[in-house]
Amino acid sequence: MARSKSSIHKVSNPLQLGGIRTGTRDYPETGGGPGNRVALFDTGAGLRFTVAMGRGGDIIDATYNDTALAYLSPNGLRPPTHSVQRDDDWLYAWPGGLLTTCGPETIGAPRVEDGKWVPLHGRFSNTPASVIDIENPRPDKRDGSDTMSLTMLIRDTRMFGPVIEVRRTISCKLGVPEIHLKDEVSNHGDTAVDHAWLYHVNLGYPLLDQGAKLVYRGKAAMLPFTSKASSATRLNRFKRIPGSRARHAGKGEDCVFVDPPADRSGRVHVGLVNTKRRIGLEVVYLKKQLPRFVNWQHFGQDGSYVTALEPFYGSLLGKDNDHSRLASTTLRAGQTRKYELTLRVLEGNAQTTALMKHDGPLVPVADL
Repeated sequence: MARSKSSIHKVSNPLQLGGIRTGTRDYPETGGGPGNRVALFDTGAGLRFTVAMGRGGDIIDATYNDTALAYLSPNGLRPPTHSVQRDDDWLYAWPGGLLTTCGPETIGAPRVEDGKWVPLHGRFSNTPASVIDIENPRPDKRDGSDTMSLTMLIRDTRMFGPVIEVRRTISCKLGVPEIHLKDEVSNHGDTAVDHAWLYHVNLGYPLLDQGAKLVYRGKAAMLPFTSKASSATRLNRFKRIPGSRARHAGKGEDCVFVDPPADRSGRVHVGLVNTKRRIGLEVVYLKKQLPRFVNWQHFGQDGSYVTALEPFYGSLLGKDNDHSRLASTTLRAGQTRKYELTLRVLEGNAQTTALMKHDGPLVPVADL
């Protein structure tokens, strides 16, 4: 939504239109002890979200006008802790949220790899960020900008290595309901280290509801530890959101590996459309940066009603169980890998129809 030149003279503080405010959020409830440093983004276009600077700069709650977009776990926004680095203990601290980042060395299921124990989804989301820069929009100035951005540094370090540094920038444009994320992951140690990176985009009610439609296409295979191989009919049935499922009680879940095609610019477009609310969420990323994709589904009957769109680099299954050339990925000493992700809220038939052009059938294959 463009701002006219005359309108910028009708406010004395640009935050009236939108921008970034920082503070702390109590844990577990209001009046409790200080929990996490947060940045509150208001795009001025109906999209508002919370960045947890205490948890790697991940995005927690997010709303568009009157619609919540993200799944929030029963844990709440807990302070970061490295005491959850065994088996699937990561789940004790996971707040859910619109975006959880997994890595930087390993992602996926707990396992033993190269003689070492690999915990669920790595350490990143339990590592605090330091703030490098905050830029708020200044449309009231002659040389002003409509951009708001937050740049953070997250360091995952250990004596004798690894020494991994992530420079993260989250930016929005005033009047546009989009989130742009850029990560630069660098190995500052003097030896190569394992590296994998996954964006866990967690959608929740009421954006996620019975009858909503997942948008993606391509070759597909069920993740081995959640379901047996499926026919094309059964695979494509996973793209229509059901109500709560009895078989998803407890740890019940489904995961579908997909190899979605990129457009002419090398970008992949996936998402979800809720036709009843005439709203959707689109996830856009470069396939050369994030060559793999999985859709996780857990439609529990206890409120844990969530699906996640997960582009990633590396392996969810580990070197011993993954036949892909990407099963073993590393960062050389001094090497940097760059990642970009866009989350775009869509409203109305024209925008959601444009996203649906990226939809299509799933074609079953034995392995991806």
